[in-house]
Amino acid sequence: MSFESSDFKQFDLPFDLDYLNSVDIVDSSVDAKKDDIVFISTNNEEQCRRFVEESIEKKAGFIFTSLNLSFDNSNVLNSEEFDNLLSTLSSIKYPQYKNKNTFGITGTNGKTTTCHFLSILLGENKSEFVGTTTWEQMQSVTKMPSLTTPTFIPLIKYLSGNDELQNIILEVSSHAIKQNRLSNLEFDKTSFTNLSQDHLDFHSSIDDYFETKTKLFSSGRSKFGIIFSNDWGLKLTKNLTIDFVTVGFKSSDFATFKVEKQDESFTQGTLLIDQSKYDLRLPISGPGSVENFLVAITNTYFSDGNFDDHLVNVSELELPVGRYQKTSYKKRNIIVDYAHTPEALRELLVFSKAHYKKVTVLFGCGGNRDSSKRENMGEASEIADSIILTSDNPRDENPEKIIETILKGINHKEKVSIIVDRKKAIDHAISNLNIEEEVLVVAGRGHELYQEVSGKFIPFSDIGVVEEALKVYE
Repeated sequence: MSFESSDFKQFDLPFDLDYLNSVDIVDSSVDAKKDDIVFISTNNEEQCRRFVEESIEKKAGFIFTSLNLSFDNSNVLNSEEFDNLLSTLSSIKYPQYKNKNTFGITGTNGKTTTCHFLSILLGENKSEFVGTTTWEQMQSVTKMPSLTTPTFIPLIKYLSGNDELQNIILEVSSHAIKQNRLSNLEFDKTSFTNLSQDHLDFHSSIDDYFETKTKLFSSGRSKFGIIFSNDWGLKLTKNLTIDFVTVGFKSSDFATFKVEKQDESFTQGTLLIDQSKYDLRLPISGPGSVENFLVAITNTYFSDGNFDDHLVNVSELELPVGRYQKTSYKKRNIIVDYAHTPEALRELLVFSKAHYKKVTVLFGCGGNRDSSKRENMGEASEIADSIILTSDNPRDENPEKIIETILKGINHKEKVSIIVDRKKAIDHAISNLNIEEEVLVVAGRGHELYQEVSGKFIPFSDIGVVEEALKVYE
């Protein structure tokens, strides 16, 4: 046990260590069971009361809330030291998580790919990546729906139950930071990839979005920072109180990469890190791949002193599912990509234009999410030679209304076709591919396996629809 009984006794709790060791700790009413100790963290009073009532109905033993509200139940308690209490009890109950190396990656675009690369470089047999594309493993410890970043308790339960794991690599979303999902977890390394417009339905402004990201790099939250030296990254470095390095394409950066040759399947060039040079052939390509590699390889450099051993794993690098994922059959070239922000779509189309004579982009925008970016998505799409607007995850909105808003950002409307049904749109686009130098870019959903429509999750995979459509031409 990593904590002494004095750490427990400082809180004057209505139960003893024997009780703590005999029950479970959870941080969601969804996971609450009989006699459990439940922590409810929310700034929303209505939510707090609902979660408490759900926990009471499940006969939870003790319930701690972050809000100071009154309840007609003596086992519902408010603690002014909510995070400290949660961290202390968790460290007593699940002490093994303290022995893992923790890496947190944040940014608008590139988090998933950077985490995926880092997991491969550190060794997949002893590293775990938790994020957008890998929620399945968390289902062994929580019934919570899929989140980019899990809450604290399921995370440390998962870590404590996997003795062979040495490294945990987390995508850290701005939602998770603002909602304090990770409690007092301190990362060994945190990294910043980039920042551009997204989530302005959740954040009041782009500056609020940025300020939220900066909290991941504060003392007590992170021991060391790795910052990509774009404009937002350099702004981040100005007020950091933790040690950090920058990576990028500037001579002053700790790590840089000079691209000498690149096609759709590989990138060849020279890595300069801490004044040492390495000639590398990376089996990866696509927009942002070099930038993401630089962040990942620098995390590896500072991980455990075995950099040369980890460098061997460069040959094993691959893009995660749904990231610049190319399928070709009989002169029909299709790329499926998760790009769902204006900047990501712009970079995706610029990269595609560099490799094909004609580019058709097919995309939509999600409903009940940052509507302010829709016109900007339309503007970015004009890089393509032709545009097909369709549905994405419309949720509770009318997909035709979403498309109308996207159209406002497109000046050259003669480029545009509208096919609201996404499957029909993909089938139509593939049927109209007729030259080898042409590509269809299916953007916005990438790895996703469901389409969210009016509260229902309907099985739908862009990759699967593309593969099925190509069977017609076998």
